[in-house]
Amino acid sequence: MNITEAKKPHLIDYLHVNGHEPVKIRYGSAWFLSPIRKENTPSFKVNLSKNLWYDFGTGEGGNLIDLVMKLHNANFPETLELIGKNSFSTEHYNNVGDPADQSGHIKIERIRGLSNPALIQYIKSRNVSQAFARRFLKEAFYTVHDKRYFALAFKNDKDGYELRSAFFKTGSSPKYFTTIPGADNSKINVFEGFMDFLSCCSHYHKVPRFQTIVLNSLSFLARIESVLEDAKEINLFLDNDTAGMAASQQIITRYDQVKDWAPIIYPDHKDFNEFVMSRIQ
Repeated sequence: MNITEAKKPHLIDYLHVNGHEPVKIRYGSAWFLSPIRKENTPSFKVNLSKNLWYDFGTGEGGNLIDLVMKLHNANFPETLELIGKNSFSTEHYNNVGDPADQSGHIKIERIRGLSNPALIQYIKSRNVSQAFARRFLKEAFYTVHDKRYFALAFKNDKDGYELRSAFFKTGSSPKYFTTIPGADNSKINVFEGFMDFLSCCSHYHKVPRFQTIVLNSLSFLARIESVLEDAKEINLFLDNDTAGMAASQQIITRYDQVKDWAPIIYPDHKDFNEFVMSRIQ
């Protein structure tokens, strides 16, 4: 392996192969707990587009060759040999990218049942039941700027999808809300996002018997007015943040028989999912 070949693998893939995953992805950078030293707060930054790293704790940085030399205290020939021994796949790097920040059109290539171990692990990390996840979610393969990605897929009423993974959230067009029929459609449950709906199912070990609307975005609140007007009862499970509380107050003011469950079930948490995650032993 020569220098040019050694620089081709992405840092994300090398770190993944060696057991290191990003803690967060922000604005084109992936942040890790430093592989060089012990720390509790991620300060090891990988620039995704430039394929360069920088450790804010030590003030060191560079390319993949520099990192491997540092990690293994290896000389240059040994470093090239170590890089050459790894088996790299671009699939992991592609899914750490941030398609939500890209302007290209999202194209759904394929939808299938949920089976990817990484997505199942993500569901587990959110303390959501796999049984309910498999019932309401699919696995989507899609492209942005000719790069391939996969994610959890939650279908809306216009056949678009909300797309989620451990690293990002985005959605395909058309964007819209999702209606889930119940045994009693005279009463309505309203959730802000599908992860909160699945958290509710997991927490109570059952699917709500009333009709459920998952907004997928608060911007669709105005689109469900006709449904809310005819409802005998409206149960709200929106976020405990400024936007969510404002939306709840708007519904309470406009309609009768409204019950806001957020301050009752999860008063100390941002949303239903954060609440169920706090209950992980």
